Amino acid sequence: MKIPVIVLISVLTIALSISLTTVYRMDEKINFMREMVGEYSERAELIATQRDTLARINTAHSARIDSIPFLRHTADSLQVRLDEAELVRNYPGYYLVIDTGQNRFHLRRGELLVRSGYCGTGKGWTANDNGLVWNFSTPRGIRYVVKKSENPYWFKPDWYWLEQNLRPPRPGQDVLIPDSLSWEEQIVYYNDSLTSSERVWVRAVPGALGNFKLDLGGGILMHYGVGRGRNVSHGCIRLSNSDLEAIYRVLPVGAPVLIY
Repeated sequence: MKIPVIVLISVLTIALSISLTTVYRMDEKINFMREMVGEYSERAELIATQRDTLARINTAHSARIDSIPFLRHTADSLQVRLDEAELVRNYPGYYLVIDTGQNRFHLRRGELLVRSGYCGTGKGWTANDNGLVWNFSTPRGIRYVVKKSENPYWFKPDWYWLEQNLRPPRPGQDVLIPDSLSWEEQIVYYNDSLTSSERVWVRAVPGALGNFKLDLGGGILMHYGVGRGRNVSHGCIRLSNSDLEAIYRVLPVGAPVLIY
């Protein structure tokens, strides 16, 4: 009986030793894991702090970027006010002020406001699907009416097609409207006798600009157009038919147009 008891005690002792060793090692692993968790927690807190700091910097940077157009508009506005004050002192005729931020026009003579209303101005940077980029902003500063005309045509520039991912028509490929028709008859022909796909390829479009246009030079016109009150044009100044005619009648060639 002694031998089996001794063997049993030995086995239990060995098992106990193994269990204690295992518990000790498990305890070490648990302590190690606790240390790792603590270290990772510290790292997570550091990363979270860095993330929050970067978020605040990004917010401040975005606010600065967003404020640039406002600051630029404010600076342009102040310059226009100075130019307008000079005009009031020295220019006796009608002149026009264009606010591209509010998309409003103010027809004035001296300090007298003659007419005011909404207009459409340039939409800024634009890109097509092929990666071509244009700046369709209305230029700021003082410009002058260099030319006026009635019953104008809109001669589509190449960007009209390129913006739509189309290739501009080559000579002889564009759709022509009969020259024998009057301007009014050409408008009817364009709208009623041509299909929508044919109208795309008409380069000289009658009636698209309204009955009048005022040329400010550099491809910038004042003409009839939709989207008034918004930045929607390719740089030109869009007006209603009634506002356009009123301005056309009183602004002579050489009249200043202040844009900000």
